[in-house]
Amino acid sequence: MNTARSRALATQEESIQNNIAQIEEAKARPTAIQAMAQRLNLSPAKLQETLRATVFKGANDSEFAALIVVANEYKLNPLTKEIYAFAAKGGGIVPLVSIDGWVRIMNEHPQFDGIEFEDIVDEKGKLYAIESIIWRKDRSRPIKVTEYLDECKRNTDPWNKSPNRMLRHRALIQGARYAFGFSGIYADDEVEIQIIGDPVEARNVTPPTRAQMIDQDTGEIIDTVTDDNPNAAEGRAEADHGDQHDDSEEPHAAIVAELIERAAGAGTIIDLKAVEKDWQKHMEALPDGENSRIDAAVSERREHLESK
Repeated sequence: MNTARSRALATQEESIQNNIAQIEEAKARPTAIQAMAQRLNLSPAKLQETLRATVFKGANDSEFAALIVVANEYKLNPLTKEIYAFAAKGGGIVPLVSIDGWVRIMNEHPQFDGIEFEDIVDEKGKLYAIESIIWRKDRSRPIKVTEYLDECKRNTDPWNKSPNRMLRHRALIQGARYAFGFSGIYADDEVEIQIIGDPVEARNVTPPTRAQMIDQDTGEIIDTVTDDNPNAAEGRAEADHGDQHDDSEEPHAAIVAELIERAAGAGTIIDLKAVEKDWQKHMEALPDGENSRIDAAVSERREHLESK
């Protein structure tokens, strides 16, 4: 006899079986690192070891997991530097995507139907903006985005050597964002990550005095009174009163030596970008000749790393 109790027991048993099936399905589903390892034809253990030692170096467990999820979401290959980790200003790690990665995810989008670039020049024929024009198969009109050189250009080696190409990359990336809604990833020239984290206080670019010391870990000038640098305030006061010392260039030499040594020992492009970032903090206070020496060391190391 089909009583209410028997029907309730049958419903409960069906619910239990469904829950068991869902649990078993979840257990059989590969983890994010397993999914990436399968996609790249590597063992999960070897892939994790490699990523932690190279492009995802410095990421904690949570950040590492987030980077893997983002890479899988966009089917990017971190081993070919399509995506890598970068330290944000306020702390933490953000996923940076190279131009090759952006081109890949745009080309693999099912609605992508082509892209064109329009150079915009002034009355003297000098390029000052580039417009990207992207077509989607499901839209009747293209998406157009204009990027301006004076807003995008940064004082880095790639921008100084190839500003037109870098601006074209910028127009492509911003156009792809508008056209396809890509989110959670950032361009690899660091522009976007400037807004991440806490605001950065303005730095004092007054040339350092002999009383100021160099932080050996970061390469920054220590200009506050600490146990390691008790004379910092005194040195700054002397500078304010015009009591300059003949040996005031010694900290310059220490900064330059530190940055050149770090550039030469950089094991990845990420490490080299960190050197460039610290260099920019001191650039205005260093003589042109010293900046040239640092630039040469960074360029030489970059060519070496990119040739691997």
